[in-house]
Formats: sequence, structure tokens, C-alpha cells
Amino acid sequence: MSPDAKELRAFLDRVGRQLRLIAGAHGAAFGLGLAVIATLAGWPFATVGRAGAVGIALGAFGCIISILLTRPAAPALAAYVERRVPQCRNVVVTGTELLSLNTSANDYVASLVWRDAARTARTLTASRIASARRALTVLGIAAAIFALALARMANPALAALAPLARHSATAGAATIDRIDVIVTPPPYASLPPTTLHDPQRIDALAGSTVNLSVRGRAAAVTIETLNGTRIAATQRNGAYTAYTANVAADGDGYIAIQATAPSTGAGATNARRLIGLSVTPDNAPRVRITAPAKDITLSDAHTALDITADAADDIGLATLRLRYTKVSGADERYTFVEGEVPLEITRRDARTWTARVHWPLDSLALAPGDMVVYRAVATDHRPGSVASESDAYIAELPAPGGNAAAGFSLDPTEDRYAVSQQMVIMKTERLLAGKSGMSADAISSEAQDIAAEQRKVRAEFVFMMGGEVADAPDPSSDMTSLNETAEAEGESDLAAGRMFNQGRVALQTAIRAMSRAATSLATSNVATALPSEREALAQLEQAFSRTRIILRALTQQEQLDLTRRLSGSLTDVVRNSGPSANPAADPRVTALRSTLAEIASLSGGQNANASTAAAASALAQRVLTVDPSDAGLQAVAATLDSAGTSATHSDEARTRAQLDRAATSLAALLRRNLLSAPSAPSGATIDRLNGALTDALRPAGGAP
Repeated sequence: MSPDAKELRAFLDRVGRQLRLIAGAHGAAFGLGLAVIATLAGWPFATVGRAGAVGIALGAFGCIISILLTRPAAPALAAYVERRVPQCRNVVVTGTELLSLNTSANDYVASLVWRDAARTARTLTASRIASARRALTVLGIAAAIFALALARMANPALAALAPLARHSATAGAATIDRIDVIVTPPPYASLPPTTLHDPQRIDALAGSTVNLSVRGRAAAVTIETLNGTRIAATQRNGAYTAYTANVAADGDGYIAIQATAPSTGAGATNARRLIGLSVTPDNAPRVRITAPAKDITLSDAHTALDITADAADDIGLATLRLRYTKVSGADERYTFVEGEVPLEITRRDARTWTARVHWPLDSLALAPGDMVVYRAVATDHRPGSVASESDAYIAELPAPGGNAAAGFSLDPTEDRYAVSQQMVIMKTERLLAGKSGMSADAISSEAQDIAAEQRKVRAEFVFMMGGEVADAPDPSSDMTSLNETAEAEGESDLAAGRMFNQGRVALQTAIRAMSRAATSLATSNVATALPSEREALAQLEQAFSRTRIILRALTQQEQLDLTRRLSGSLTDVVRNSGPSANPAADPRVTALRSTLAEIASLSGGQNANASTAAAASALAQRVLTVDPSDAGLQAVAATLDSAGTSATHSDEARTRAQLDRAATSLAALLRRNLLSAPSAPSGATIDRLNGALTDALRPAGGAP
């Protein structure tokens, strides 16, 4: 190839690189433009650094794609040069065609054409043929706008000056341009605050503080929650006005923000925004004993227990302990000693702990008949939280002869019932002793716990009353001799009908005393409950004396005659059907049906304007008021709030679509609460026919 031909090819390569440079600049500008739109639209980049990285990535991607798509061939480049510089008179195109034909350098005509083309190329530059000034200018403008968008994101004060504000308003209309939310968890949780911008829903831990900062134009801004309405404080910060308020996250609900128009003239409209509030409760710790996890019988008082306990919490554990109660005594005299066993704790993380202990029982000095009740207790860092306890297990050192032989009717747990009532009395006395140093709420909570335990003990005796109670002879007396005085008194009691019922009367009296004690404890009247508890214990001791046994069998009058089961004629059996009562209206269904009708009425309106937006936001608030914790209603409320935002922008088609979607979702939720249609009642004739058919199909001489 001749030197002139090489010079022509080099010239065409320079023009190609210039064109690719221009295309890359346009592609980068297009990518930065997309990043600017996303940033101004409130795309959740979270931080300025992340937004800048995304913008650079979009610009680089647009540049690379444009360069790859702009790779013109030599003939196309020659044609482009001829169009840009007509003075070439097709010599560049001709020389390029000769290059593509691989013409020999010794060809006189080709050499002449290449010489003229090279001479023409020396007078031209790539920048003259394809100027990159305009493309670079566009790229610079895009970069400057993207930098301003990042500055707006970094400095909220620029948001009020941004010409691309999302809510354009007339002079008398109220606007809500931006809502910044900082959710601060309670201090004990040790969690970082969360920052949100224009959220539709806020998720917070129970006890968190939600700080609202509303920027816009309004005479006043009110914050409404389920707990009431308040006026936000006004703070002026340079070019914009912020309205701030703090909301306590104590339960599921909503936060309704309404900006009142600064004037009452023509075009004065209010602005309204609704934010759902979901509160996650701080659950109590979960604790359990994993080994031995059962009641055990000790062989001697020098036994050691290997105990393992697991505890977990959703946020973090504070303590894990092993507590025990030693029960000693016999008959009606019991003593209780409480204590705590040191544990070796392995912390897998702040929320999951495992504890182990090798516990020798020598220090307890157990005597035959004593028992040890042990349980694991865990707490978290939440102030005022009640400790969580695992299931309690018993380690018992039995007394000689304490295990009754098989076949006896004596209830093996009769003393434990008295022990349970004694525990209730002990806890009540302890509460009375420490009452002076406790708050009213703490006293009420402790009394409620004791009342629940008292009701549990009472329920055991109510279940027991299904048996029969009778008196047994004195086991210490001589079975071959007859005490005539005792026999005469027994015959007198028997004649009066009292001996058979003495044990039952004592149990009934104890149950009634327990009921009075539980009622007093439920009202925090601890002093009144204690005498009733003691009366119940005295009656239990009388009912469970050593000369009284509990008979579990049914009496003769209560026996069932199995020979009469499914016998008799069913021909004349007719179902007794009366008029059914009208069911009471469900307030939830009534409220949602009313809301559904209003959504349908709003969807049928003619225009999407500020009044439509306010009505949609109000309907969203009504939906959340019905049940703030229902996920389906939360979605309906979010759709209605989006419809209000679309109506603010006068987007009628989008507003109607969102209202229709909200109505459809709400109708589906209501359909779940509808009952099935009642079946047609059968008449007396059909019932008689069914009975006769059953009799006819029954085998002769037996039950079906």
C-alpha cells in the first residue's frame, strides 16, 4: 500500500474516533439525565454517596453503549466527510473505494487518486469535520444538573428552591412539599435511628419516638393520630418553613398530616397526607429448661442435678437465673425457702443464651419428704418488664413409705393442693409487706398475677368436685374393737345425712372462699383477700384430713345403662325448629361497607382535584381506624392515599384506577366476613320419613 493510501486510511480513522467521542458524550449525558430524574423524583438512594455512584454508573453505561453502537465503516466515514466538506469533490469517497478493492499500488490511476485524496486530507481536521463542542456542552450541563440534584439531596434547604418541586400550588393553596421522618427506638434497645423521606408507612418498635418534619406552605399543620390531634410546632430555617411534631409509637395506627391554607380566598385549598404506622411489640423473653426437663425422685439428699436452660429474646437478654423453692413440712405445716443457683452462661449473641450448672443439693439439707421446685427466669432490658419463667420442675426426696401401693384410692396429690393454697397465701403476705415501697401499677400487676394463681387452684378443686367424698375409719384405731361412743355419733351423723357430705361441704366452702379472694385480688384489695385465702386453706385441711378419702367412681345413681343406647323408635322423632334470631350487625362490616359506598361515589366524580384528594385521604384514615393492624386494610389505605396524591396532580385516569383497585380490594375483604346462605329447613314430614327409614334399615334385635 502506497504512503498516500495509508495517509487516507489514518485520516478516516481519526474521523471515526471523533464520531465515537461525540456519541459517548451524548450517551453519558443521557445516563446522567436519567439519574437526575430519579433523584428529583425521590428515588430511595438513602445517601448522597450512593446516589452519586448510581449517577456515575448510569453515565458510564450510556457512554459505553453509545460507543459500541457508533462504529461506522470506511465507506460511511468517507461519505460523511464528503457531506461535511463538499470541496473534496468525491476524491475521498473514490480513494476509499479503491482501498476496499485492494488495488495495487503500481496502478497509475489509483496512485493518482490516493495522492489527491491525501492532499485534501492534509487540509482537513477531524474536529472541523465533526465538532464535539456541542456534545461536550450537553454533557457538562447534565453533569451540572446532577450535581445540583445531589446538593439538593444533601441540603434540604435547597428543596424549597428547587424548580422541579413535585407539588405546584397556587398562591392561596396549602402545600406539603416534603416529609422527613426520624424513628428513634427506645434507649434500652440500643438500635440506631431510622430516617425516612415521604414514607407511606412507618415500622417502629414499641416505645419508639417518631419525629416528623413537614416542609411546605401552610398557615398551620395539624398531626392526627388515634390518640388525638395536635398542632405541629413551626420552625423557620432559611428559605423554608418546617413544621415539627413528635409521635409516640405505642400501637398500630396512622399519622394524618393536614396543612391549612394560608388564606381563605379563591383557590385556597388544604393539603393532606396519610402515613400508616405499624408498631412491633417487644416480646417477652422465651426461656425453658432443656435438661432434665422432668420431675425427678431423688435417691438421697446428696444428689447433684445437671441442669441446662435456654433463653432467647427478640432484641436482647439482660439476665438469666435459676431460682428454686425448697418445700419442707408435713400435714398442714409447711415452710418455704427460696434461693438462686449461680449459672455458667454461654452467650451465642445478645439475643440467645445457654446456661448450665452442676448443682449439688447438699447445701439444702433435704430431709425425707422435702421437695425442691426449680425454674429458669429471664429478663430483657425493657424497663418495667415482667420476668419470664420456664416450666417449673420438682425434685423430691420421698419419705419412707411415701409411695402408696397399687390399688389404694387415696389421692397422691392431696397435700399438694394445700401446698398450692399455702403458696397463694405466702405471696399475698409478701405483697402486703412490700406494698409501701411499690407503685400503684406494680401492686395492681402483682395482685392480678396472684389472682390468676388463685383461680387456677380453685379450678383444680372445681374439677375434683365431680367425685364423691366419704369418711373412712380412723386408721390408728384397732379394727377388731368397736368404739361404741364413736359408732353412736357416726350413726347420729348418718341419720342426719351429714357424714356423707362433710368432705364435700368443706370443699365447697373452700371454693367459695377462693372466689372471694380472687375477686378482691382482681380489684387490688389485697388486705381483704388474705382472710378469704386463709379460710380456704382451713377448709381444705378439714377436707383432706388423714381420715378422709376421695372416691373417684360414679355413684349407682350416676351409672349409665349402656343397654339402652340407641334404642327406641325414631319414627315420630321431629326436630324442634323455631324462628332464628336476627344476628347483631358487626360494627367492622358496617363501617367498611359505608366506606366502600363512599369510594364508589368518589370514583364516579367528574374531576380529580384537591377536594377529591382530601376525600380520598379521609377515606384512607377511616379504613385504618377500623383495624390499624390488618394488613389488607393497610394496603387499601395505601392505595387510597396514592389516589389522593394522583388527584392532587389532576391525573384523572390514574386516580380512577387507584380508586377502583381500592374498592375491589375492600370488597374482597368484606366478602370473607359474609356467612354462607342458610339451608332450607326441612319439614316435619321429611323428618318422620327419615326416622322411619332409619328404623327400617336397623338390624333386627340390635342397635344400628
